[in-house]
Amino acid sequence: PPAAAVAAAATATAAAVAPTIPDVWDAIEVLSPPSDPNTYAYHTLANGMQVLMVLDPSPASSSAACVAVRAGATSDPPSVRGLAHFCEHMLFLGTKKYPKEDEFEAFLSASGGSSNAYTSSEDTVYYFDLSSGGNAVFNEALDRFGSFFSSPLFTRTATDRELNAINSEHAKNLQNDSFRSYQLEKATVVNQAHPYSKFFTGNKKTLLDDTRAAGIDLREQLVQFYNTYYSANLMTAAVVIPSSLVDGDVKKLIPVVEKAFGDVPNLDISPPELKWADVPAFIAAANLFIVEAVPVQELRQLSISFPFSTITGTEMDLRIKPELYLSHLIGHEGKGSILSLLKSKGWANSVSAGRGNTLSDFFTFEVGVDLTEEGLSHYTEVIGVIYSYIDMLRKKKAPDYTFDEVLWAAELSFWRFAPNLSATTAAGELAPAIYNYGRSVGPGLVIAGPRRLDVTDDMTKAPRSAFRPGGREEARKAISGMLEKMVPENGITSVVSKSFLGLTDKVEPVYGTDYRNRPISESLLKLWDSPEAASRLGMDYPRRNVFLPTESGLAFRGKMVLAETGSRGLEERMTPVPPPEVIRSDSRWTVRFKQDNKFGKPKAYLIFELVTGEAFVNAKDAALSQFYTVAATDALNEYAYDATLAGMSYTLQVLPRGVRITFGGYNEKLGAFASYISRKLAIESDSVLPNSARELERYRDELLRGSASFYVGQPYSHAIYFSKLLVTPEPFTFPVDGVREALRTITMQDLKEYSKKLWRRGRGEALIQGNLLQKEALEVVQEIDKALNFEAADEAEAPKRFRAIRLPKVSGGVSLIRSSEFNKENNNAAVQVVIQCDGKGDKNHVLIEVISAIISEPFYEELRTRQQLGYIVSSGVKALEETRNLNLVVQSTIAPAEKLTTKVLGFLDAFRKDRLEKLTEADVTRFVKGVIERKTDPEKDLIIEVTRNWAEIVSGRYKFDRPQAEAAVLLEVNKSDVLEFWDKFISAKAPSGRRILVSEVVPEVGAAVSERPQMSYKNPSGYTGNNPLRLGADDVESYRRERQQLE
Repeated sequence: PPAAAVAAAATATAAAVAPTIPDVWDAIEVLSPPSDPNTYAYHTLANGMQVLMVLDPSPASSSAACVAVRAGATSDPPSVRGLAHFCEHMLFLGTKKYPKEDEFEAFLSASGGSSNAYTSSEDTVYYFDLSSGGNAVFNEALDRFGSFFSSPLFTRTATDRELNAINSEHAKNLQNDSFRSYQLEKATVVNQAHPYSKFFTGNKKTLLDDTRAAGIDLREQLVQFYNTYYSANLMTAAVVIPSSLVDGDVKKLIPVVEKAFGDVPNLDISPPELKWADVPAFIAAANLFIVEAVPVQELRQLSISFPFSTITGTEMDLRIKPELYLSHLIGHEGKGSILSLLKSKGWANSVSAGRGNTLSDFFTFEVGVDLTEEGLSHYTEVIGVIYSYIDMLRKKKAPDYTFDEVLWAAELSFWRFAPNLSATTAAGELAPAIYNYGRSVGPGLVIAGPRRLDVTDDMTKAPRSAFRPGGREEARKAISGMLEKMVPENGITSVVSKSFLGLTDKVEPVYGTDYRNRPISESLLKLWDSPEAASRLGMDYPRRNVFLPTESGLAFRGKMVLAETGSRGLEERMTPVPPPEVIRSDSRWTVRFKQDNKFGKPKAYLIFELVTGEAFVNAKDAALSQFYTVAATDALNEYAYDATLAGMSYTLQVLPRGVRITFGGYNEKLGAFASYISRKLAIESDSVLPNSARELERYRDELLRGSASFYVGQPYSHAIYFSKLLVTPEPFTFPVDGVREALRTITMQDLKEYSKKLWRRGRGEALIQGNLLQKEALEVVQEIDKALNFEAADEAEAPKRFRAIRLPKVSGGVSLIRSSEFNKENNNAAVQVVIQCDGKGDKNHVLIEVISAIISEPFYEELRTRQQLGYIVSSGVKALEETRNLNLVVQSTIAPAEKLTTKVLGFLDAFRKDRLEKLTEADVTRFVKGVIERKTDPEKDLIIEVTRNWAEIVSGRYKFDRPQAEAAVLLEVNKSDVLEFWDKFISAKAPSGRRILVSEVVPEVGAAVSERPQMSYKNPSGYTGNNPLRLGADDVESYRRERQQLE
């Protein structure tokens, strides 16, 4: 959808010319959306660094900061590939002022905070957030953060050790098709003299082996890179805090910012991109062959990429954004579209179009097609269809309404009713946008520019429904300029498919992708250059979008109850949000309703669930539910697509306890949209089922290929999969193998019978919330009731609610499931340790959250940073019914699964003495406060509150004040409570044992190989006792069956 693409424009980069930095930015007013309550102010430090300060007056407690450095992977020295990425890692490992490696994360963790960073082509972006803490905590956090950019240590021990993390990160990506395709493009069609051709992430070979062989000192290169590019004039920052921290006076934030970033040196260096401004990014012959490659997943994808130079006209492109209009037209999914034609031929499942890779001197516009098996054999004809449509765009004038609709939809979604962003998201978007957009187009437009179309210097925050005079024609001209270059002579084409296996003759050296370059004949180029007329193929411009809201339909119906500005005090935080009320309760429906008086947007959400036992009984039902969902969604797509563009949406979910339809968006036409979709899904279900055997097979192929991606996922996800199976009963989950086997057997008759029984009988549950009156809500329910037309069932007929399978409670050991990694080429071992806490009540539930907060940073620091076991190290809490699971995950290329298990269990065994006992009451209070403030932080968007309310309804708990109830319990938590909980549920010495499961995944290749797991370990005494169990993949079914009988 075009509106969604507007957000992506925030990353569009400036022209490859030295940007002009005004002497004074501080007086410039930043244009922000009408509903945005924040205060924005620039401050230019003495060193030239620009900081955008943001005060949030809402009753929020979270804060964040972000720094963007205009030096990314393209600035790597040719002899040290991955250096920018490595530098990003190293900045977290100690500074002169704060030398301890884990000091920053430990400080943030105590206040519910976190940090991260990423390295892109031309930027490296760092950020942190806090969910609690007052003025002093934030000031210190920012000071610690600022020292990254003025005095990092780059110790030699940390340098040597962090190489393992880089290598583990690379190993994680080796079987990832996105990374493989990205690097394959660089190896095949990119000019090797252009820095875009580099291997960006790096690994141990490029950073250590290659540098040693060349006599290069890696640490010296790190320091040199930092001293070259980490200059204040190439850095921008955004700081977002609650206005209460500075009493609403942004000037009080200036000394804090100056202290944090004032010591960053200004080397007054030119932007790195100037070095390659005149170097062509792609080879001249890139259009003369098609790259055919073998993927890891079961993919069949066609891609045509059109490069565009941005050396000239970049500012105009950023103001007009012509690629968004082309994305709307080429990627449209309604009647007359490319996708509609390809689907009618049985050649494609989906089409995408939009801006692809973006650097300062070029960007690509990419058209992608997910091909069917038949489409793959006709892919040159698919390409011809694409060029036919592009040819029509060049020759036939687009109706004015196509431009007006894109403008209107973007204005509504990303400006007038823009979502309120979290502090972290806001800071993360603004810091790089200051350089990439603010310096190129204008600092006052750093928010408005990336989000809006037809951008001008004199635009105001007032919403627009039309172009300024001449604006539409400027857009036409810009689009025409792009279309003139979107010809076969400029197209770069690739196709990926498993069918190319054994037919390739080349191997990409970094990821090992097999491929070949298939020459394009002159006759085929001529055919694409003079394609068949789009009208003869039934293609045309999209029709008018009847779902776009009218101005009168955007009126807000409620009476806003405005929260007091400033950080919420304890009493206000402990006041529950009013819950939805029951407005209908009879033999057919229980309906809850809440009219919005808080968010003030003309939107609503309608959730309808038919609770029925007909949905999921066995694996075949699970397969049928997938078939029905994909067929119905596909059949309704041409109707629903325009609604999606207009800001409305629906999702269909067939679940273990019934079938759910969720509608959301602008409320004016939402009821009619919901009624039509519901009728088609239920009483007219035949109309959404496959209309031919070929279509049935297309859906089967799509589902089988999609589910096959599970087998090439990350090993840690497979460890989690087996753990989930052992604590989740049927019918709430089924093994992937069983569902896939059932998918292969589904017939047209099976699908027809299933779709009928799905809606035949049940009880309705509904939540309607947003910009609707109660009378309207009841009318919508009545229409949905007619559309679904189900027989009312007794409450006794409702299927059982979810209840987690309890793990064996063991003393002096652990239950263990071992499995072989599904992907034979993946060299990672993985482990998940699950400690299941079945203590009921709010106190038990919140104590494990406090322990999770305490354990998170030390676990990461010990196993990831110090022991360097792997790149993926994480911990957290998962709620399953009344149980709470503490989960710890590690994935490694260097250590076998057994060693990972030993290290995790060793960490847990030592944690009480090494960490918990050393905490003071004040330390515990800080962690508790962080959890309280996360729970009671005000919801920033209607959908967040709706999701929370629906979770209470669908679980049958109806505890709508849960955040405040749990916060009240947290207020009483102290250190002795934490220790007592640890001793009872987590400690290996727990008096009555603990419920603990270790899920190990063992690779078949690489350094982490260990003894091959057995498929079954044959527990002769069964699975109902409380002895430690040893399981294989084939033991799962009998284990679940026997353990469920205990519940």
